[in-house]
Amino acid sequence: MEQTQLDIYEKEYMPYIIKWGKITCWISIPLIFLPALALYLFYGARPSAAGVVTGFISLFSAMLAWYIVDPITLYPILHIPGMYMTYIAGNSKEIRAPAATAALSSADVEAGTPEGTIISCIAIATSIFVSLAVMTIVSVSGTVILSMLPEGIKTALNYLLPALFGAMCMQRIMLDYKVSAVVVVAACILRWMNLQGMFKILPLGGGYAQILLCVIVGYITAKVMHGKKLAKKA
Repeated sequence: MEQTQLDIYEKEYMPYIIKWGKITCWISIPLIFLPALALYLFYGARPSAAGVVTGFISLFSAMLAWYIVDPITLYPILHIPGMYMTYIAGNSKEIRAPAATAALSSADVEAGTPEGTIISCIAIATSIFVSLAVMTIVSVSGTVILSMLPEGIKTALNYLLPALFGAMCMQRIMLDYKVSAVVVVAACILRWMNLQGMFKILPLGGGYAQILLCVIVGYITAKVMHGKKLAKKA
């Protein structure tokens, strides 16, 4: 990159990206709550405080590690423009990073350089437009197709989400079946205790206790089973 182009990149392009990246990210934060607000206003859906706490604990325990790891691992590929767009559009590892990597490889440009930053920005922006177009088409056509399906198939589709979560659960179990065996047993026991109302003495009804305790049991079990191995290797 020539000196004039580098000056434009550093003094005009990047400040512009950072300025509007911050603005759009701050705007996106309240917009995230629009679906929940619409459900409350138009359908009267109002989660209980216990439900909110339970959901928060579930998401927090699942996403905390990725909140730290993702920016570190993806930044060299996505860089500043890509990070802003990715954390608004989502699908960082599934779509945005592969799109940026493929574009960098095709252009034979090194990631992290000014040229690489611009190439990855173009690739990620393109992938967002393609994703939006595909999702719009699928959403519209999917509604039409569902209306044409027999009632039996519509009923069977109710089992799609449990089947998906079951497959994801089994995938996690196979990654570490020893720890998973302990956690699954603990989850069953805690679920039974919750159904018996043993956690109702806790604040907000205690519905969150079974998830929180599962996370703690999983952490302690993994620490006990793998901590000694890691210490020996060190």
